[in-house]
Amino acid sequence: MKKIIIILLLCSLLAVGGYLYKQQAENTIAHNIEVFFAMAKDGDSSAGNYLSPSYTQQEELLTALQTDNLLSLEKVEQVRLRSINRASALITLKAGDKLKSVTLEVNRNNGQWLLSSLPALKITSLALVTEAAGNTVKLLTAENKQITYQAEVALNRGEAGFAVSFDDALIYFKRLPTINVTKLLTHNNQKLEGENTGFHRLSSNVIYFQPKNDSYIIADSGSAIVGMQNLTLYLEDEEIRAVMLPQKFVPEKIRVCLNTTDFTSISHSTAVLSATSAFTLTEKVTGKQLHFNAGDKLTLQPGSNGITVKFPSGTTQTYQNRLFITPSGGGRIRVESIRRGSPAFIPAYSGHLEVSLHNGSLLLVNEVPLENYLYSVVPSEMPVSFGEVPLQVQAVAARSYATAAILRSGFRSFAAHVDDSVSSQVYNNVPEYEISTKAVNHTRGKIVKYQDDIADTRFFSTSAGITANNEEVWHDNKSGAFPGVSLPYLTSAPQLRSGTVPQVSTEAGAQAFFTAAHWDSYDKASPWFRWQVEMTRDELENVINRYLAGRYQAQPDFILTKEGNNFVSKEIGDNPLGELKDIRVIRRGQGGNIMELEIEGSRGTYRILKEYNIRFTLRPQSDVKDIILLRHDGSKLMNYSILPSTFAVFTIHRDNNKQIQSVLIQGGGNGHGAGMSQWGTRGLAEDGFTYEQILLHYYPGCTIEDIY
Repeated sequence: MKKIIIILLLCSLLAVGGYLYKQQAENTIAHNIEVFFAMAKDGDSSAGNYLSPSYTQQEELLTALQTDNLLSLEKVEQVRLRSINRASALITLKAGDKLKSVTLEVNRNNGQWLLSSLPALKITSLALVTEAAGNTVKLLTAENKQITYQAEVALNRGEAGFAVSFDDALIYFKRLPTINVTKLLTHNNQKLEGENTGFHRLSSNVIYFQPKNDSYIIADSGSAIVGMQNLTLYLEDEEIRAVMLPQKFVPEKIRVCLNTTDFTSISHSTAVLSATSAFTLTEKVTGKQLHFNAGDKLTLQPGSNGITVKFPSGTTQTYQNRLFITPSGGGRIRVESIRRGSPAFIPAYSGHLEVSLHNGSLLLVNEVPLENYLYSVVPSEMPVSFGEVPLQVQAVAARSYATAAILRSGFRSFAAHVDDSVSSQVYNNVPEYEISTKAVNHTRGKIVKYQDDIADTRFFSTSAGITANNEEVWHDNKSGAFPGVSLPYLTSAPQLRSGTVPQVSTEAGAQAFFTAAHWDSYDKASPWFRWQVEMTRDELENVINRYLAGRYQAQPDFILTKEGNNFVSKEIGDNPLGELKDIRVIRRGQGGNIMELEIEGSRGTYRILKEYNIRFTLRPQSDVKDIILLRHDGSKLMNYSILPSTFAVFTIHRDNNKQIQSVLIQGGGNGHGAGMSQWGTRGLAEDGFTYEQILLHYYPGCTIEDIY
């Protein structure tokens, strides 16, 4: 009996203790809830100490509770302890002018009762209103989720901001202020530049919205194309939180970054400008504008505080923003501080010219209608003597390349799409000609597409009677792998009117094909159709020693050194070859182009991958005695700057001691060999092919479409 009494007493004590613990815990929870809401409303950052680390939207919740007249705690109605570490609380919140009862979840963390969730309350840090009709609103969140709410606030389509919903009703929407940008100029991960607004800092989590059909999508940053017009920027804490891109972009204009004389740099220390007509100098951010007469010269130089402009009067003024030089009445801007062409001339540009500061130098960008750009590009890339149809082919290929470059905006940090050198397309290096301008106009807007993408319209001077596979010429820029990416329309194909090409991927086939000039090829009229050059061992040793290390520095993954039984990428020092022992073709492409060449010397053995590295290393040049490159039309070139192509074979002449005396290189074609041959285009046109037929001959499976 005594034991029973003791047990009952202990149970009573435990029950009382449990009750007291429950009462104390519930009181503590209620107190913590009241303190949290009071501190959050006052903007006290310590309110976050009452939130569980598992609460995923702490910052957004605190922001919402700090917003005037949005949410406030009226009363903690009931606290229910569910376990030693979990509880829930029924509370009454005032949302605007309405009272709402909701359940709040609480858990114990390190001995403290902390708020872990408020299920009825949903907070969206950034949302775009995609539809607002009556009492229904649809939002697109930064997480790319579509949400529909009953709206208790009036909203308009296209507004973006901070959204709060309560029991599936949108009770609050804080609109982000907007800036309208007339044109996007520069763009990178940190900032963008508007034509009329200057530079803006981007937030680290900036979102790009874009209209599509009757709604909106989230686009990637690459969809923000230099030259796009009419963008909307949404600001948050003086940064751009979101960008609304235009629904459609038609690449009617191209922006070209101009190099200095001899194409040595895009950075100019001085720019001297004039125009063939009256022109204006405008700083669009401030609206300042000055007018000048035809022939007036402006001298622009970079300064510590901006761009300093010296006027014809001798006075100067400094501008802190980008400058626009615009001629009137179809006039042209003359850049008198650079020279182009041979014989040298002062280039003049249609469209307008922009001058900006970049790393202490001036950048010059010419914005010009795409068709006007091609008026200069086409005769720069193809001799006008080739005739109208080949020039039409060149115009479409060049327009395709330019359009792809515009959409890619590879020069976006410089407010441009391309530069004016061979790195893009040669522009304004020769005068315009009526026949090439006519070819551009005849093909206006036409580009080559493969399915939904603009085709990579590679072209080169002359084929050797066969073209190369794309992947056997270039590596994959993303993975760095070589061979690179195959393209269905850039494939090896014979370029003969008749006859069968030997299997040129073998040494025997290559020897039979590339050493004979009788083949009836579309390219046969080119002096480059067949060529040969012979170099002594000393000449080869000198040229390899001179250029091999430089190619390693440029492309270390494709200049390999033998170590044991393997070839590895490693630094190459001075005079790496020693005595030349052998030259071996390790691998050819389907078109017979050398993909991998091995050079053995007494001091090292090397593997050279990719056609440009091979051509650049085996240059037929000498400082001692002219090296003659003989072309099949009988013409001779001295110390040519590069091996014409890798559609070639080697014949090694040795003495009785098996030492190399000389190497005869026989080959065909000029250039990389993938895509369109310009001389082949001429041959096809002479056979009666139209420009459309020629394009589809070189880019099979593609279509010709109009970008406008």
